[in-house]
Formats: sequence, C-alpha cells, structure tokens
Amino acid sequence: MPRELTVTAEYPRDPDTVFAEALNFAEMAEATRGVAVYRDLPDGPLEQGRTYTLNVTVWGIMKNPNYQVHVERVDRAARRVQSREMGWMIDQWDHTLSIEPTETGCRWTDRIVIDCRWATGYMTWVASVIYRTRHRNRNGMRITSRSVRL
Repeated sequence: MPRELTVTAEYPRDPDTVFAEALNFAEMAEATRGVAVYRDLPDGPLEQGRTYTLNVTVWGIMKNPNYQVHVERVDRAARRVQSREMGWMIDQWDHTLSIEPTETGCRWTDRIVIDCRWATGYMTWVASVIYRTRHRNRNGMRITSRSVRL
C-alpha cells in the first residue's frame, strides 16, 4: 500500500534563490552527504520533460543502479517541480517539491508518494531520513516529517 511522505523546512532566505538551488543535481547530492552518494549526475538544472539515469547508494550498502528520474514539470513562477522516479524495488516515487514565500523567507515542502511493495514502510522511513538530512545540511529550520497510508 503506498504512503505519502511530507517533509517541510523553513529557510530565512529568498524563495527564488532557494528554488534555483533546488533545481541543481549537484546541490542535492551535496545536501545528502553522509547518507547517500549519487553518481552520473548531469550538469546544470533539472529540465522539464527529461529523464535522468543516476546511480544511488544509501549508507554505503543500499545500491540503486540505473535509478530513473523523469521530470514531468518545472514551474519556475510557482516554484514547483514534479518528478516520477523509479528504480530497483521502487515502483513509485512521485515527488512534488514546492517553495512558498513566508514572512521570514520561505518554506520548502517535499511530498513523495512511495510504493515499494512489501518494503514501502521501510523505504518511507529511509526517505524521511534522506530528506530531513538534506534540510539539516542546507541549514533548514523547523524541519518536520510525517507519513500517511494512502
């Protein structure tokens, strides 16, 4: 049964600047340091309509070769990205990243619908660790995470 994971963090920074950084694979890989290693990252920002193939290793042991990231939508005006991802044992990883202005900067929200068959609960926990780590490494504040069964 799929789950939806929502992770939010607040940043005392300009939302357009934060969004521009969020579109960069190298920034994402750097923010995930200590948890995951990404290989074969493309240069430049995410492009709508493109499919990227990455090699991901989590905690040095969970290997996910040929991980597919299809960028369905990049809406710069709304500061929103939607991707559909899949890989070994990951049947569904639908990710919506959005950045909204706040009085003190911006709020970054990641919503991920995850279906990994019998391992969905475990992979949702792994995703929560990864996304919270990214926000901590980016100096995010008031980081929250919650998941619900769909």
